[in-house]
Amino acid sequence: MEMLVCPAMSVDDKYRTLYAALMGVFNDIAQYASSSLTREQKQALVNAAMHGVGWSAGKRLVKVYRLKPTVEDALRLLLLLNNESLAYLPKLKQIYAEIDGEVGYLTIRRDPWYDWYFKHIDIDCEESCSRHEFAGLVSHLGDGFRIEVLESLPRGDERCRFRITRSK
Repeated sequence: MEMLVCPAMSVDDKYRTLYAALMGVFNDIAQYASSSLTREQKQALVNAAMHGVGWSAGKRLVKVYRLKPTVEDALRLLLLLNNESLAYLPKLKQIYAEIDGEVGYLTIRRDPWYDWYFKHIDIDCEESCSRHEFAGLVSHLGDGFRIEVLESLPRGDERCRFRITRSK
């Protein structure tokens, strides 16, 4: 009997494979939800999945990057999560953050998730991102962060833009 060894994979190959798997999971959830659930149930299911993505990523990213409970580090955390799209499609370079004192802004000029996924299913992705994914993400920095949607693609805006603040 001959033993087979797993072929070596680059970090990029591993990343792209896991990213494709995550997109596949989300697409399967959406297909199941569209055929089996009411719109409200589908929204709740996608919200829960988005919270899980944010919460799980936030737990690791806060630890690895030693982020602190500040607006500046909340922006870093949001950039780290959202730049997964940039790593997958590096030529986009469409996601950036700005800070003005204790007020931060995250701008996503063109969101691949919106193009690939959210605009094809009947849910409120603005709610899923800001109140579930992003909230789960920054929860690892502590309480008191507020994420407001200023602009969004589903509203007909040309980009998604969020304001991040923290109550003292």
